[in-house]
Amino acid sequence: MSKENKKTKNVVAIFAHPDDEASVVGTLANHREKGDDVYVIFLTRGENASSICCSPEEIIEKRAGHAKQIEKILGAEYRLLDLPDSGVFPSVENAKKLAEHFKEIKPDIIITWSQSDQIGLGHPDHRYTYTIVLDAISYMRYKNSKSKFEPHRTPVSVYTTFFQYSLNSGDPFFVDVSNQREKIKAVLEVYKEAYGNWPVDKYIEAQLTMFGRMAGVRYAEAFHKVLWGTAQQYLF
Repeated sequence: MSKENKKTKNVVAIFAHPDDEASVVGTLANHREKGDDVYVIFLTRGENASSICCSPEEIIEKRAGHAKQIEKILGAEYRLLDLPDSGVFPSVENAKKLAEHFKEIKPDIIITWSQSDQIGLGHPDHRYTYTIVLDAISYMRYKNSKSKFEPHRTPVSVYTTFFQYSLNSGDPFFVDVSNQREKIKAVLEVYKEAYGNWPVDKYIEAQLTMFGRMAGVRYAEAFHKVLWGTAQQYLF
């Protein structure tokens, strides 16, 4: 049966570092349970994680191991690119590198970082990821003699993570993730080593609860709408 007949979508989440996707895990799990294909792409391998011991090479190995565990929890496909951790920067080369993955996957929905200017959440790698993603969406539409894949010209729906002081405009769009609490907890448990002393589980619990109250459900995740593509009637 074709993807069109099944009404399934390709959902791609792009973040800077392994563990950055903590605030969208419930939404990804929702999509996977609907039968959508879900991909998570990290621009870096997270080798500068200060909470994990060892050399950068050993940290990369641990991060890749975390990704393998979470693939099984979510039923998603994880990919780690090789941009330098804490050295992500918008360039034609970096955007075209990501565009190759877009051409291969042919996303209907893309989720990524917002342009938050808050310290921590506003890590330069996070802000620049947003720019690289938008540029890659443009580059995926064009032919490239070195590319193994055909251009992907179908309009894409783009959502970014919601932060109160984000530079992205617009009201939040809420996703009910009340049924995904156990998977969210399982993912956070895998990342516990990477988070160190920061109580991310409590932070995420508070965030899910706050957004849930705003949305009138038990737990919710929140996003900004950036672009509406052909998936606009299907999102979340």
